[in-house]
Amino acid sequence: MALEVKKIQSLSAQSIEDLKVIEKIGGLEHLAQLSDELKKAMADEEQLRAVSPMLPPYFAELRKNLGFLLGTAKSLQTHGVNRTKDIEGLLDQLSHIK
Repeated sequence: MALEVKKIQSLSAQSIEDLKVIEKIGGLEHLAQLSDELKKAMADEEQLRAVSPMLPPYFAELRKNLGFLLGTAKSLQTHGVNRTKDIEGLLDQLSHIK
């Protein structure tokens, strides 16, 4: 099995473009703001319970899930940046192969 440098280089360049899309994941500020507002609303749990006894646990669960989603998005961005650097390093190494 021969090392197909050109194919690896081509796929690497395409992969970097894919990773750039991942790096640009953003626009989630509304989710963060919603989570913050839910947290503020949860400060007065008695008032929430007066509206509906289901609101406090519902708000808590939603905040937990939003936090997980926002953390995952941030982690994915970080992985995108790091894997881009890795692949760029690979491309650099392959550029020395004739």
